[in-house]
Amino acid sequence: MGDNLDVHYLAGEWVPAWLAMSVAFLVAFLGVIGLGLWVLRGEARNRAAQESLEAPNPPIEHH
Repeated sequence: MGDNLDVHYLAGEWVPAWLAMSVAFLVAFLGVIGLGLWVLRGEARNRAAQESLEAPNPPIEHH
């Protein structure tokens, strides 16, 4: 009878640990996604700036 109580106690330990690890992996996953989007946004901004530097400037008309 004592063995069954030990198993029940161990099962009670796994539920909070599973929840904590699930939250930790969710936060890590969202962090990786956010970092990737931030890098891609910066790359798009750099490419746009580079293309604007390479494009010929239109003549400026003075009035």
